[in-house]
Amino acid sequence: MEEAARCEMPLWYQLTYPQFIKASQETEVAVMITGSLEAHGKHLALGTDTVMPEYISKAIAERTKAMVLPPIPFGDSWSFENFEGTISVSPINLINFYIDIMKGVFKQGFRYIVALNGHGGNSSHLESAAKIATKKGDRIVIIVNWWRDLAEEVRREVLETREGHSAEDETSVMMHVAPELVDMASAKPAIVRSQFRVVAASYREEIYPEAIYGDPTSANAEKGKAILNQAIDDLVRLIEDLERGKLPLIED
Repeated sequence: MEEAARCEMPLWYQLTYPQFIKASQETEVAVMITGSLEAHGKHLALGTDTVMPEYISKAIAERTKAMVLPPIPFGDSWSFENFEGTISVSPINLINFYIDIMKGVFKQGFRYIVALNGHGGNSSHLESAAKIATKKGDRIVIIVNWWRDLAEEVRREVLETREGHSAEDETSVMMHVAPELVDMASAKPAIVRSQFRVVAASYREEIYPEAIYGDPTSANAEKGKAILNQAIDDLVRLIEDLERGKLPLIED
């Protein structure tokens, strides 16, 4: 019975509107996927930040009744604009776009949006949009920066180097999810540290040399699989809690 139920949960864009009406009556949770199109070193695909949360979201569609929206493959990639292949959306446009989507989802009757984010540059814009989209009514946005908020314990166990951009963590996950999009022969470490947050358009390539922050050379698919399995379990638990009306709040 469980396997049959899994097969009956298509993604949002695959439904006709009568099918959508029926499916949306079975859940209060929608999953909004945000990524980017930007340089990820010479060894990872430009769409890495979209590929990873999209993979997670499809597993969520199999294991829960949450409605999964199509991924948004563009984000605020200002830091990597000087690298070929990167397309960056301005903050104001991105925020307004997120607001429209969130309001559109809430208009369908959903109470919760899980914003499953795959790109650090989107985080503050999702929060800004959520503040506006939830201003009226009993509506809630949960922002999940998946690489940071999920599978924390497993990442501490399996990773040998610090997490970063195109680093061991991202590379390991991509080796598991889409090995055909990984060129490990081109992988090399690059880390530029600063005591303070440096923002300077003319120094972006110095801050992120070759669009890397970290060491991808110790990555492997087994680490990526372990991280993703735990991340999916964590997100399933979150959605199940939301369906019961329980927010992910921890009291000390």
